[in-house]
Amino acid sequence: MKLYKSVLIIPLFSIFFCAGTVRPFFPGNYFLEDKTYQNKSLGFSLTFRGNWDIVTDPNEMKDSKSFFKDLHDVGAELLFSGFTIEKTQGTRAIVTHLNETNREYADEIRNINKDQIDVDSGCADITINGKEFSTWRYKKNDFWFVEYFFSVDTYNIRVAFWTKPKLFDKFVPVYDQIMGTLILPTSNK
Repeated sequence: MKLYKSVLIIPLFSIFFCAGTVRPFFPGNYFLEDKTYQNKSLGFSLTFRGNWDIVTDPNEMKDSKSFFKDLHDVGAELLFSGFTIEKTQGTRAIVTHLNETNREYADEIRNINKDQIDVDSGCADITINGKEFSTWRYKKNDFWFVEYFFSVDTYNIRVAFWTKPKLFDKFVPVYDQIMGTLILPTSNK
């Protein structure tokens, strides 16, 4: 009888404790000592300026875990999310497999989110350190956002930064500098 109970308890224990684990399609790492996010699966990296707390493991994304799961269900993925140590600025990156141009992807995301945006400053195409991006600036829930859209092979990636209005104009050049550190696979340059 004791063996029978333990045979039932072990599988239930495994289901209970493993059910919440999420496995990323494109695992990446943030190296605090270098302030660098690296995604070997997709073949790109970014180096941050300032003191950021970046989380790459979806199982450690307390505030973003349900968002990660929602994206995962539609074939997209939250690569990282984080905040500055002071929690005055935030960031996140999302990848999806659409094989669109940077501008097509930016326009699509803008159109999908248009009803949730308070102020839309539009999209623009820019080049930073020889790398092409489309950007979108908007205000939502008393925060200003800038999103950078780029691609790696047939994957579309967007990196967002946000902060309160009084800090936004001062930090957009910093966000541009961070995006300027983007290292892409040699086949993508």
